[in-house]
Amino acid sequence: MNIKLKEFVRDLVRFTPRYFKTRRHLTQEFSIDKLQSAVEKAIINVPYYRSHDYSSYLPSNSGQFSLDRFPIIDKDEVLGREREFVSRKFIKSLLREEKTGGSSGKTMKLYYSPTLSIDRTVFPNMIYDKYVGKKHQLALLRGITPHNGQLFERVGGHRVLLSSHLMTADNVEQYLQILNDEKITCLLAYPSALIVFAGLISDSKVRVQLPNLKAIFASSEIFSLEDKKFVKKVFNDVTIIDYYSMSEFALAAYSVDLGSYQFNYNYGYVEFLPTEYDTPQGNKIAKIVATSIMNSTMPLIRYDTGDLAEIDEHGDVVSIVGRVNHFAVNKSNSLVPCIVIFSNESAKRVKQYQYYQDTPGVLEVRVLPKSDFSNDDKLALQADMEMCFNDTMDCVVRVVDSLEISTVGKLKRMIQKLDISKYMN
Repeated sequence: MNIKLKEFVRDLVRFTPRYFKTRRHLTQEFSIDKLQSAVEKAIINVPYYRSHDYSSYLPSNSGQFSLDRFPIIDKDEVLGREREFVSRKFIKSLLREEKTGGSSGKTMKLYYSPTLSIDRTVFPNMIYDKYVGKKHQLALLRGITPHNGQLFERVGGHRVLLSSHLMTADNVEQYLQILNDEKITCLLAYPSALIVFAGLISDSKVRVQLPNLKAIFASSEIFSLEDKKFVKKVFNDVTIIDYYSMSEFALAAYSVDLGSYQFNYNYGYVEFLPTEYDTPQGNKIAKIVATSIMNSTMPLIRYDTGDLAEIDEHGDVVSIVGRVNHFAVNKSNSLVPCIVIFSNESAKRVKQYQYYQDTPGVLEVRVLPKSDFSNDDKLALQADMEMCFNDTMDCVVRVVDSLEISTVGKLKRMIQKLDISKYMN
């Protein structure tokens, strides 16, 4: 299917009865009855739940429904038996098979029905419509190299691909001009590429004038609060949206500018289960556990996403921290979150950074430096790390020429060579 036809189909989907039905569902007030109904249907129709007697976790006629009764499953439980999690109401041969991105180091098969393919577009579109408008002129900065080898390439009538790999201080003004010339209303970006873009603009002291750009829509990578503050400072008049979801289609949330995350519980029910970890600022770290509500094709009950959330004193999710394998092992063989607030002056002279660990008690941060990065900056970054971890970790700053990215161009924030499972209680 060519790109113009894909765009036509994508726009046409908005006018289908299924799209309107899903939109109504997502905008309704959440009730525990919806969760109970979704769970009961999954127990009836999904072979895995039937074979594991999940019906015994349901309350009696007089009892109150509670997810606490149900066991928590994770990706390891699903891997290799994915088809057992597909509802019997669907013909498996007619389902589309996809795979998770493998950011956890494990690739899982997923199955989508035609209706689910429509459903998964609705919530992002609702956010677009609210902050951008229904007519989108999009630019993508997502680790993609245009086929024409240029800085950008038009793909269809409403989309422009920007090269993430050709951006330099010398051509950053051209990128801004492209956004203006193409009348881009929304920039879809990986946070890692967006931070590099913002850094080049800041260094070049270019004045950002983008009258058409209403929002930047970041997704698919961890977008820390500190990085959001920096990007917002560069794109002061643009709404910064961080969209958080998962391929398993069990949860979705978004934050606006520096605000907390708003989860849509009609999309998927989310539990935040406390861990023993705190951030250096005293916020709590919680495991994110999701239960499918909209996904009736391959519904998951109490699925440990592997992701972690930072919860403030008011109970709000202020940051998605990452996964357990983004944690480091300190000298006491305990897990600690890799959350370091680097000083502004030194961080300004770093294009990107990445944590690396292959020895307990030793944490390395690999930095991709800008031209004015100095040894003083290196020492300042190391001091920031040592302040965060005190004497529990030997901290090393290493200057490198490149950082490891995934096959789809995402920056890997943490390269953890240790088997984290050996250090979990």
